[in-house]
Amino acid sequence: MDGFLNFLRKTVDVVLMALLVAVAASVIITSAAKTRSGSKTMQANVFGYTPTVTLTPSMLPTIQVNALSIVKCCDISEAKVGDIIVYYSAERNMNIIHRAVEITGRDGETRIVTKGDNNPVADSAVTTKDNFIGIAVVTFNGAAPVVEKLLREDRSGFDPVKLLIAGVALCLAVFAVTEIVKYIIILVLSLFGKDRGQ
Repeated sequence: MDGFLNFLRKTVDVVLMALLVAVAASVIITSAAKTRSGSKTMQANVFGYTPTVTLTPSMLPTIQVNALSIVKCCDISEAKVGDIIVYYSAERNMNIIHRAVEITGRDGETRIVTKGDNNPVADSAVTTKDNFIGIAVVTFNGAAPVVEKLLREDRSGFDPVKLLIAGVALCLAVFAVTEIVKYIIILVLSLFGKDRGQ
């Protein structure tokens, strides 16, 4: 019976962890949707990482439109040729996520030339420490449909606040139900053990 109870506890822990990850993911997607444009200083930064959303097809097929990327906020000196970086474009008033194709040092300042994988030519703007945000460490192309609904201007998509509240409510409800089920199983097993004279 102890083996079964340990299995049950581990199963409940895994379910709760999955729900917490789901809630965290909804928070990250909502945050990325809200910070998809704006100045470099407006980036939401948690433990040195920030979410960003790709708004154009310039990085296809590597990064889908509306895909969610997690970006490591770091110094420009950490970037290498081939890295996918994020920089703020004042000209377009948005964050751009493109690949670093050339890195040079001019007048003691690092300068990065970038290009979208799907673009025929490099970007006209050069990235410097002033507009550099960070390096993309992971991209979730599968999140694109959810992000697309969050970004809809006509409000026909998900409401981020309702999505977050629903996620938290679901997590709490599942936690409560699993605790009740766990208590009932332990109670039944203990009664069953007493009936058998154990």
